[in-house]
Amino acid sequence: MGILKFAIVIGMLIGTIKGIQWFNRHCRRRYGHRFFTLRGFCLAAIGINCVWWGLYCYAAAARQHAPTSDGLILTGLAVIPIAWLLYENVRDTDLAHGLGGSALQLVLFFPLAIYSIPLLVIAMAFTLFAGFKAGPAWLLDE
Repeated sequence: MGILKFAIVIGMLIGTIKGIQWFNRHCRRRYGHRFFTLRGFCLAAIGINCVWWGLYCYAAAARQHAPTSDGLILTGLAVIPIAWLLYENVRDTDLAHGLGGSALQLVLFFPLAIYSIPLLVIAMAFTLFAGFKAGPAWLLDE
């Protein structure tokens, strides 16, 4: 029974991946527009991170009895890149394909966008500490 469940999950995963690839190829052939590009990821990541950190700031401010306006403003700022992403996708395709592709972008880019900010901070800290070279103490005394 466990093998059957595993096979069903793998089949569903492969079917989902193939469906997304088919949708992207269909839109590229029909409209000349690709949904999964670096520009699309950047716009989605900015919007997703603004919503995520805005909700976090809102919840933290509510717990600490502080003004919640910072979180609300940050969440409101997320409307700009997401609306621009929707506009570009609908402009380059039609309404149904544009909305469907935008929804796919936001859902598929969500995990990568959320984890990209902490990973960038870790990479910057690693670069800072790895690039810092201090000479031996006996050279500093001279």
